[in-house]
Amino acid sequence: MAFSIHSHRLVGVPYLPSPNIGGALTPQFLVIHYTASGDGFDTAAYFARRAAKASAHLVIRRDGTMTQCVSFDRVAWHAGRSRWVGRDGRAYTSLNRYAIGVELENWGPLQKSAAGWVSWSGEPVDAARVTEARHKSGAPACGWERYTVLQVRAAREAAAALCATYRIAEVIGHDDIAPGRKSDPGPAWDMQGLRRCALARSAHVT
Repeated sequence: MAFSIHSHRLVGVPYLPSPNIGGALTPQFLVIHYTASGDGFDTAAYFARRAAKASAHLVIRRDGTMTQCVSFDRVAWHAGRSRWVGRDGRAYTSLNRYAIGVELENWGPLQKSAAGWVSWSGEPVDAARVTEARHKSGAPACGWERYTVLQVRAAREAAAALCATYRIAEVIGHDDIAPGRKSDPGPAWDMQGLRRCALARSAHVT
């Protein structure tokens, strides 16, 4: 489905506000993350707790459903220490001040045990959901949980609406703005596909 945005919220998407927010935001970038959790953990509910000390604008679950946690005109706490050189040649730091953050429900890197693939927390992950790959940072090859078709579709539709509404020209990963410190969304995520779809659709809309 195609999304629309009204009053800085995705129309038809549940809104569970996070208290972990900053000041006004005029977004220039879209930053993609993974939650480092499985489908039994409610990341949006976690962000709704002040004790989390973290937030993102959107959480997209493996079944393609999503929750908005922060209005798109407010700073969310998702990027941490980060740096990026934009297409305009300007060096940006602390990307929270410039970016909308999207969290994708996904374990991220996995390790192989005697019993099979497991997450960082020791949770078993079905081998049918795992791809083996090396991160672009050069880290050793390991397992990565695949993203679902429904999740990819939802992310592309939401990204297209965001890029069109806010004239966002760059879609990047957490691993792009914090290389070596962060690995999300990782090699299982088709970032080029997201960029092509979101930016081409947004150009058509605008």
